[in-house]
Amino acid sequence: MTQPFRFAHISDIHLPTFAADCRLPTAFLNKRFFSALSWFGKRRHIHHKEITDHLVKDCLASAPDHILVTGDLINLSLAGEYGRALDWLQGLGTPDQVSAIPGNHDLLLDTNAARSGLALYAPYMGGETNNSQQFPYVKQKKVIAFIGLSTAIETPIGWCSGRLGEAQRERLGAVLDQAKRENLCRIVALHHPPAGKQKARGGLEDQKEFAAIIAEFGAELILHGHTHQSSMHALPGPTGPVPVLGVASLSVGPGKGYQPGCWHEYAVQRVDNHWQILLNVHRYTSPDMPPERVAQAILNSA
Repeated sequence: MTQPFRFAHISDIHLPTFAADCRLPTAFLNKRFFSALSWFGKRRHIHHKEITDHLVKDCLASAPDHILVTGDLINLSLAGEYGRALDWLQGLGTPDQVSAIPGNHDLLLDTNAARSGLALYAPYMGGETNNSQQFPYVKQKKVIAFIGLSTAIETPIGWCSGRLGEAQRERLGAVLDQAKRENLCRIVALHHPPAGKQKARGGLEDQKEFAAIIAEFGAELILHGHTHQSSMHALPGPTGPVPVLGVASLSVGPGKGYQPGCWHEYAVQRVDNHWQILLNVHRYTSPDMPPERVAQAILNSA
């Protein structure tokens, strides 16, 4: 039996936004004004860089074969935020070692400036030879095909929903089919949850269409962020249920109204004629203690 392929899943980092990032008043004559009120009034007291650093140190010490980041690195889509997010990704590893996708906060406003900022992540959001931010992208690592999707769209004030769109969905079926033919374990990553109860004005708008693609072509595992909760659901696949797992925000401390920050560790290997996927959850407890391993589950896929 070969050694399992180990990878980490982290999400919703929400790196700090500073007053110095907000020097252009005209940048706030839109939805960003209310998002800034939320960040400086409440959310900066929930998301803490020191917790992120603590968990990242633990993750890197475990030496995973790959790291998957499912969006919301930043908060307001301001120029200074993108540069710091790129520095943070580079601290995790090279694009060969790390795969990322955008979340709704990474494209809070769909402007040229935001697109240019998001393009800084392009090496982490492309295939091995394609850094053009074409979604879905496929990054093959040994027996794994990481399939990255983007649900990042501009939404009205008070909304945080996501959408894949017709073009991306059309390509996804072919990508899943090809990876299946190559006998790869297909790990699909998107920011918004594609299963479970959909949050009003905050869910995946084309969830039914996505579910229909999975029902036809299948996948071995679907991972997401956005909810700031570790969760487990499933979507019907052609040969059985496909696990859908979410991970809590990386940067939240205990007692903040959400699950404390964590990272998920997966170990994937082929056993007989199916994929066996082992999950361990590493959850933050205190700055003086290593994260607690609080859950373990085995997922089997034909």
